[in-house]
Amino acid sequence: MKVLLVEPNYNIKGVGKKIYSGKHIDDETLLYPPLSLMKIARFHNNRGDEVKFIRGCDDSLFSEVDFFRSSIMWDRVYISTLFTYYFSETIKTINFYKKAVGGTISKIFVGGIMASLMPKDIFEETGVYPKIGLLTSSKMIGFNEDVNIDMVTPYYDILDKNIYSVNDTYYSHTTRGCIKKCKWCGVTNIEPNYIPYIDIKPTILELRKLYGDKPKLKLMDNNVLASPKLDKIVDDLLTLGYGKDQYTDTNPPRKRVVDFNQGVDAAYIKKNNIKIISKINIKPLRIAFDRISESEIYINAVELALKNGFNEISNYMLYNFKDNPFDLYQRLIINIDLNKLYSNHKNNNNFVKIYSYPMRYAPINEEFGEKTNRKRDYFKNADSEKIDWLINPVWTKRFARNIEIMKGAARGSISPTSSLALRTIGKNRKEFLSNLYMPEIMLRNRKRYEKKVYSFEPKKTSGTGKIEGFREFIYDLLKKQNEDFHYFHNAIANCSIKETMHYLNSCKNKEIMKWLKFYLIK
Repeated sequence: MKVLLVEPNYNIKGVGKKIYSGKHIDDETLLYPPLSLMKIARFHNNRGDEVKFIRGCDDSLFSEVDFFRSSIMWDRVYISTLFTYYFSETIKTINFYKKAVGGTISKIFVGGIMASLMPKDIFEETGVYPKIGLLTSSKMIGFNEDVNIDMVTPYYDILDKNIYSVNDTYYSHTTRGCIKKCKWCGVTNIEPNYIPYIDIKPTILELRKLYGDKPKLKLMDNNVLASPKLDKIVDDLLTLGYGKDQYTDTNPPRKRVVDFNQGVDAAYIKKNNIKIISKINIKPLRIAFDRISESEIYINAVELALKNGFNEISNYMLYNFKDNPFDLYQRLIINIDLNKLYSNHKNNNNFVKIYSYPMRYAPINEEFGEKTNRKRDYFKNADSEKIDWLINPVWTKRFARNIEIMKGAARGSISPTSSLALRTIGKNRKEFLSNLYMPEIMLRNRKRYEKKVYSFEPKKTSGTGKIEGFREFIYDLLKKQNEDFHYFHNAIANCSIKETMHYLNSCKNKEIMKWLKFYLIK
């Protein structure tokens, strides 16, 4: 059987620019591997089938002669799906590969995250109805034998090490699913049943036999601390050599490290289980902080983690769900204050660092209107005249966009260094709000546009002062919230050049016109 495995080309910037030297490439700069396709590849390879992996729509796979003869070049095509905001690229890829099976769409198999969340949308656009959830039996894809493909050892050979983060890293699960049913989360659709224990020892040992002893293990569990078999999971990891100060059997040896990449729930961190997981070398410890109402729970979780030797903590902060911008600001300030408090504290000879990762909520279903989840850029409709934007603002596309720009200063996070973090988000609510309104070109290039020189950057020359000027301008508009303010706000809120240009062409206020022009600079 000839089998083609396809991952859509998501065009993520910067990928593939580093050349793998066989030494120490940083897997954190590369793409996550398509685990589901890797497991399917292993399943077919074990059957003796011919397997080929491709990324994106590749015309070189088809010859003109074969196409016009309607030759069926592949017996099966498997296409993975990732996040729902890649909807258009995924649909294009599925439709492109119909010719690989001579138009016989029953030989195209689509699965993954987006497939489980949007099966009807995919069927509507392609005629292919995807497989939902985990591939727990080969019977689900038309085979007589009953093989749990989800438990098969991934086939790493199919991937390009210049693109995918498989040089130093293995991936696995010790649990599946989650006992909670958070409305913003798609885990219920993808992994509906909570499995409290998976023995990963056979998989990791086989991977080491096949590909060598890699130092990093990323565990994709959604809520490992909820497992009543946490002791057993940690014992397995210790048996595999992921304890503190344990090294690979390589030359030179490298310290093994575990990353529960989906994070752990702060509400589940207790004295007993944090002590249990502290036996393994977790770096970083990722803790979710999704609601300001959970501040006390979160702070307690961080302090328990610090007392048990964790020195690098990374936390996810959901925003744009049922919060407002100042809610997120408060949570960021809590992390800044914790970093200040523990700035001179050492664990395992390393200073404590707490990183903040704001993550925008986007709908995974159509509860907010037809097909809103295809782009996942939904923002609640808000009549600007009914909102006090100075005291109680709500999320807009502009505000969310500027949060993402702020994160870009520290590789997608807010710095654990308090002075840098405050400079990034604003030293108070007014500065934070002005940053949310600020033109992107100014926010990205603060050294050029900010007059102030900070103590931690003494070699910087003073900028133009446009940032200070913009803050004065927006503060004045926010205080008045008059007709001019609402026109300005509506013109820039949706990050639409068309809407900004339209208002610029009709605007009579010269001061507003001056600042509107900055929103048109890329």
